[in-house]
Amino acid sequence: MTQDIAQIKKAYYDSLAKKADGPVQKALNIQNWSPVDSAGMGDLFWYWNNAAIFNTDTWNQFNNVMQYNPDGYLQTTDGTALNTALFNLYLAMAYELTAADQAALNKANTNAAGILNTVVGDYTSMFGAIPAANSGTAGAKLLYVTEQIMSWGDQGLTLATFRTSTNPTSLLPNAPLGSAKLISDFMTYLSQTDAAASVQNAVNSYNGQIKQSAKNLSPTPAQVKKGWMSAADVTGATSILPYLDIAEATSTIQNGLNGSQGFDIAMSVTKVDQSTSKVSVEGGAGVSGWIDWFHIGAGASASYNAFSFDSNVTQVDISLSFKGVTKFTPQLSASAYDIGTGTGWWNPSLIKAAANHDPNVSGVGFTTPQNYNFAENGDFGVLDVLAICDLPTITMVFHNADEQSFQSHFSQESHWSVSFLGIPLGGGSQSYESSVYKYDKTAGTVTVTMTPPPAVIPGNIMTSQAYVIGADCAWPGAK
Repeated sequence: MTQDIAQIKKAYYDSLAKKADGPVQKALNIQNWSPVDSAGMGDLFWYWNNAAIFNTDTWNQFNNVMQYNPDGYLQTTDGTALNTALFNLYLAMAYELTAADQAALNKANTNAAGILNTVVGDYTSMFGAIPAANSGTAGAKLLYVTEQIMSWGDQGLTLATFRTSTNPTSLLPNAPLGSAKLISDFMTYLSQTDAAASVQNAVNSYNGQIKQSAKNLSPTPAQVKKGWMSAADVTGATSILPYLDIAEATSTIQNGLNGSQGFDIAMSVTKVDQSTSKVSVEGGAGVSGWIDWFHIGAGASASYNAFSFDSNVTQVDISLSFKGVTKFTPQLSASAYDIGTGTGWWNPSLIKAAANHDPNVSGVGFTTPQNYNFAENGDFGVLDVLAICDLPTITMVFHNADEQSFQSHFSQESHWSVSFLGIPLGGGSQSYESSVYKYDKTAGTVTVTMTPPPAVIPGNIMTSQAYVIGADCAWPGAK
């Protein structure tokens, strides 16, 4: 049982889904949301924009792949960063031809074998041997040369545009000196293989889009350019990150967090033994788990669970009061791939096409098998909108309590760290304050209320955090 809190998590998140549903639907204006176990993310650094500089810690929390836990709530999939996962997916994609389309392209290349070999010879005489990975066939060599020539144009240049232009050389402003013959011979090749133009155009267009989408995630440019943004963390360390925008201004989020819209969750906790507790959430059936699922710290050495303050206490009622329900919306559309400019890293159409590729139809597919379940509600979810609120106010009622036991603790400590279900609230710092405890001699109870830090942290606004209630995800690979 030690450190097993799965049943407690399920009971809590089931109740959270019910108690928060009204406030969350009102704040998000959506019907479909799920609780989030943010143990893999932490509380949200919601102050995302500081003088037009993106908060790196906010990006890192968004930058996760999400999945549904078997118990029905969302959590991070495997710790892989979203931008890394997307980059690897793009690298594993290619436009794959059916046997019929491949035969048509092979026939065209065979009929134009002379000029094809000339184009390849022009290229290798200027730039050296073609990489071995692209040299399996004459067609593969030509495909590689085509991609290089197209890269001399502006981002977004396609083979279809190039071959129909009345002045195609003008579309290659970055062509190296001495490449005129190569370009001319390439244009002749295109003319002689016009019968396979639609196949050639599709291969070039999609493979170019795939390659550019990957480049828009890595490597990081030396200076900020379109599709990228300046970022800094709480220490002031700067970086350049793939562009992300949040729909809500920080002032809007702050006003929401300071609002009154909220909900409460009540739990009754009973001590079973030194390592196990039984928890009833909102009057539900009791479930058992590790006694330290609710952990309180004071300073570097003082550490407590709910029963550490007084050995006589075997029952504690814990109430969490959540206020300021609001939303936080990553605008994925602002990061979408733009085929005209070649900028943007968010290209769900490629992922959907590759994940659902039909080998009987030419199209984008994965060249190597992928382990993700791309279906809706699978394990490749992207955070689309989050429901957040102020960190909860925590009220604890200790039954059969000795006043002196609590007096000795709470007279000495005024700031506490709190960990709840594996989530260090407020980052685990000593940010919670305990009120003067209240002793009820008749009832034999001690009541302690811990208040969270303010919605905006004085002195360093970028460390301001919010509790993640739930989220709705985009599933880019779903049919």
